[in-house]
Amino acid sequence: MRILSVCLKFFVLVVTCFVFSFSGVKAHDVTIGMGNFEPYYIAEDNTGIFTDLIVAVFKRLPDHEPIFLFGRPNNRLWQDFKKQKVDAVSNLFDTVEIEGCRSDPIFRFRDVAVTRKSSGFTIESVQDLGKKKIIAFQGAKEFFGPEFSKVVGGGNYSEASEPRLQAQALVDNRVDVSIGDLFIFLHSIKNNPGSRAEAKDFKIHDILPVVFSRMGFWDYELCHEFNSALQQVKDSGEYEEIYDRYLQVLGHSPVPRP
Repeated sequence: MRILSVCLKFFVLVVTCFVFSFSGVKAHDVTIGMGNFEPYYIAEDNTGIFTDLIVAVFKRLPDHEPIFLFGRPNNRLWQDFKKQKVDAVSNLFDTVEIEGCRSDPIFRFRDVAVTRKSSGFTIESVQDLGKKKIIAFQGAKEFFGPEFSKVVGGGNYSEASEPRLQAQALVDNRVDVSIGDLFIFLHSIKNNPGSRAEAKDFKIHDILPVVFSRMGFWDYELCHEFNSALQQVKDSGEYEEIYDRYLQVLGHSPVPRP
């Protein structure tokens, strides 16, 4: 009887040690190449819209821990992934030829036309941009395609090298319309200490198609698990909450969802 009791205690001890040992297993680190443009990537405090989206998904993948490597322009991101310097890459466009597994669409860009409310412009389509002084980001003509290029072509169109310069041109009344991402524009306005302009001073014209990009993974199993967790994030409402939260931080009320 005593032998049976000792054996039972030993069995319980072994099982307990196994449980604690298993629960203490460190999550597998996943290095992720991250971009360098705010507010989508904010290296300070590991935040930003895209960062928060990734964190929300990985919270549902407890066996994996994202390790963010910030500060890479897009071309550097994709090259690092091709050379397998990182386990995963963010902001992967469908036009980029690359091996590995692509996630479902996760990162949403909201390109819009922005005018000053005081101008009173009504812009309901790309065609309404004709004869207006326009500033856009570098490569916008190629990005938006032939129809956009045809409408904005001419001496009234220019492209800025930096988002803050683009926003400032509209603030200074040097252009009628700024074309680009909504969040990047609002971030430029909010973080310009030399300007008194606020988000409420501008009108958003939602005339351009919504664009998505993806995550890229070398681990196909993790890629599929990521997709399942991403769908959970969307179904829970957290996905849209992240975008809405940043709009509010930037001084703008949530816009209708695409």
